[in-house]
Amino acid sequence: MERLIFSLIILVLWRLGDPWLNDHLMNIREKDCVRLENVLKIKLDHTWMLERIQRLKHLRYAILLVTFDIRFAYLVLFVWIFVYKSPYLRLKHQARKHIQLVRYQFPIYLRQLQILLQNNTVVNAVEQSLAYVPEVLKDDIHVFHSALLEDSRSLSTYITQMQAYQLPEITRAFKWLYRYQSIGSQDAYRQFNRMILSTSKWLRQARIHQKQNAVGIYQWMGMLPLVGVTVVFISAMLSVALTLFERG
Repeated sequence: MERLIFSLIILVLWRLGDPWLNDHLMNIREKDCVRLENVLKIKLDHTWMLERIQRLKHLRYAILLVTFDIRFAYLVLFVWIFVYKSPYLRLKHQARKHIQLVRYQFPIYLRQLQILLQNNTVVNAVEQSLAYVPEVLKDDIHVFHSALLEDSRSLSTYITQMQAYQLPEITRAFKWLYRYQSIGSQDAYRQFNRMILSTSKWLRQARIHQKQNAVGIYQWMGMLPLVGVTVVFISAMLSVALTLFERG
């Protein structure tokens, strides 16, 4: 009876405190939400946070389960945390997949750009490459092209591109483009060859990484029968042990 009264008191206080909780929870977001916005090119407005809060409200009556057994409190707490965090975790998973795709596609695009650089400046090469940019890179390359039209000789124009992905290879590639744009014609050919060699290595590593990810998925699928057999074996052993215990 005491647990029921305690649960009802919490529910009443929670309902009365909804406006206060809404105001405070709306301003509490994970630290990397801004990065996720930049990676996925989205805006996490108040509606996104409000939906997360509403999910908790729909499940708050689960606290009445504590009335039957105090151990349900841990289950309820776990469900609340999972429900509140699940939209953020989904976004983080999407961002991770997007970054992997960018890491694979960018060296391919850079190889196309290198071909155009043989007879064009960086600005002209990027402009001509817009028709061939992979879908996953289109927004970023358009932003880069606009920045080049404003100031193609400033280092900040290059090193500030695609920072949300936190891929050092991309930062290094933009620095190459800056050097290629800034150096004289005497050193241009040598710089261009360095870009080709480094991009070839990067592209090979990206393909290996992509293949390892694909193989890793099949490895986990191959583990499922072993896990199933292990569960069945443990269940059988427990059944035998219980039978021996009852006879004893």
